[in-house]
Amino acid sequence: MTRFKQPALAAALWCLAASSLAQDWVEYVHRTDRFAMTFPAMPEVEETTRISAHGVPFPARVYSVQDGLSRYSLTVVDYTDAQSRHMERPDQTDASSGAAFWIMDVRASEDDAAQSIRERVREAGGEITYEGWADVDKIEGHQMQITNADQSRSFIGIHLNASRLYILEATAPPGYPPPSWFQQSLQLLDEEGMRIRYTLDPDGQRTDVRRTPLADVLEGTERVVVE
Repeated sequence: MTRFKQPALAAALWCLAASSLAQDWVEYVHRTDRFAMTFPAMPEVEETTRISAHGVPFPARVYSVQDGLSRYSLTVVDYTDAQSRHMERPDQTDASSGAAFWIMDVRASEDDAAQSIRERVREAGGEITYEGWADVDKIEGHQMQITNADQSRSFIGIHLNASRLYILEATAPPGYPPPSWFQQSLQLLDEEGMRIRYTLDPDGQRTDVRRTPLADVLEGTERVVVE
């Protein structure tokens, strides 16, 4: 089992994949969902709903590309109106009516997404070969690697920032290079479209944030900006 934990190795793999495959690729920038992501082609966008850990529906978008036998998707779940959605839910109970209960629902979203994936893999006869901590510009999250029943491999990243949950999934068929570069291409943005990177203390508290413009795209890659 390969675990891409070495930063230099991860960067080298990303540069190799990007330089060899950049032709016709798209850096897709969505200002509302606050991300920039590299796809092998223009992604299809599906509006959907995701039920939270505590049973509340939230709007979500799925950005996906089928590239031959490989598939790439990014799901963004919007929890920005979690407080009002919890206040308006018709099935309030004493246990779920606390003033800050909505905060627990947002905070639980990463673990809930990971558990949903575990259940899906188990039902489909696959195997989770790795789970662990991950970060994107020190935005902490969860990483999973899966060997599916057909021996294809899936690489998954889950991150929460600014009340938005990002679920990345890339699947490659047997014998293909691991698509770990997909997670590494994610950039999260602030309300002005600037890339953000945090500094963390040992307890995971964000002590500083750096905001920088998006770097120029690689040659042969088109940047598409959606408001």
